[in-house]
Amino acid sequence: AFELDGVHPHDVAQVLDSKGVAIRAGHHCAKPAHQRFGVQASNRMSSYLYTTPAEIDALVEGLEYVRTFFKLDK
Repeated sequence: AFELDGVHPHDVAQVLDSKGVAIRAGHHCAKPAHQRFGVQASNRMSSYLYTTPAEIDALVEGLEYVRTFFKLDK
């Protein structure tokens, strides 16, 4: 699970979806963890044996695009 500071997780998920990258946004049955870290929700990507390096690269590129889209400092 992760978050981008200053961007709501559902917005991150929606922008990534527009780039063809699917992640989840929400509580993920981890409400106590969210309370502990002071966040309302988080993003979660899932990988497994069948996840390709190209898919991971697409996620990284998508996250860079999200940062540009919301004008976040690097």
